[in-house]
Amino acid sequence: MEQLLYICLYLLGISVVLIPLELSFKCIETKIFRKEWLTDLFFYLGQVIIWNSLTVYTLGILFEQINFNWLKQFQIFITQQPFWLRIIEVILLSDLFIYWGHRLQHKFDFLWRFHKVHHTAEIVDYIAAFREHPLDNIYTRGLETLPAILLGFDLNLIVGFLTFRGLWALFIHSNVNLRLGFLEILLGSPHLHHWHHELELRGKCNYANLSPLMDILFGTFHSPPNPATKFGISDKINRSYLGQLLEPMIPAKFWKN
Repeated sequence: MEQLLYICLYLLGISVVLIPLELSFKCIETKIFRKEWLTDLFFYLGQVIIWNSLTVYTLGILFEQINFNWLKQFQIFITQQPFWLRIIEVILLSDLFIYWGHRLQHKFDFLWRFHKVHHTAEIVDYIAAFREHPLDNIYTRGLETLPAILLGFDLNLIVGFLTFRGLWALFIHSNVNLRLGFLEILLGSPHLHHWHHELELRGKCNYANLSPLMDILFGTFHSPPNPATKFGISDKINRSYLGQLLEPMIPAKFWKN
């Protein structure tokens, strides 16, 4: 009962903040309860009830199996640095890992078959941010937290930043046409991330999870003056929640015929 209350309150909280923003600064015309809204609600419920716990459990086992003893001396050196410098280092490394991990998701078919679930949303808004395959979530969260492990951080020390990343991800997916000036280069924006979801570009730009500095550095930054308006993928895919969970795990020869 307590978990159900948390689930409802969290959804209510983000909706109270983001729905008024979407109504006031909408990028494209759509209804709040638009087509496939229920599918994205199932993705939200699946994440908070089941898949987030599975991700934490899986990554805990994986990181325990990796022998980091060879890093001990390096970690001792890192811990001697000022705390603010260590935070900057872990943020930059995390962005770097996620940037290249994200590019690989769009390059290799095996990774794309799970990641494309996130790109099937034909309306990009805050609730569509939860449209993510559980295995894709494990992959992304693993890359996100690996730098902190390598640098010898106690993950509890950066839990606030990880929470901020999650909330910011909801904002940059929101149906909001609101430019952020110089902050857009440091933190990203819905405008930039919408172009990553744009139908014709097929996700070939704006891979950064947080700061677009990685896209600028590696030549994938894309920021036209006009907003993106058409989203999704051209691949033939199952549109149901269960279908999108199961289809990537089934060899293509069985579902393409």
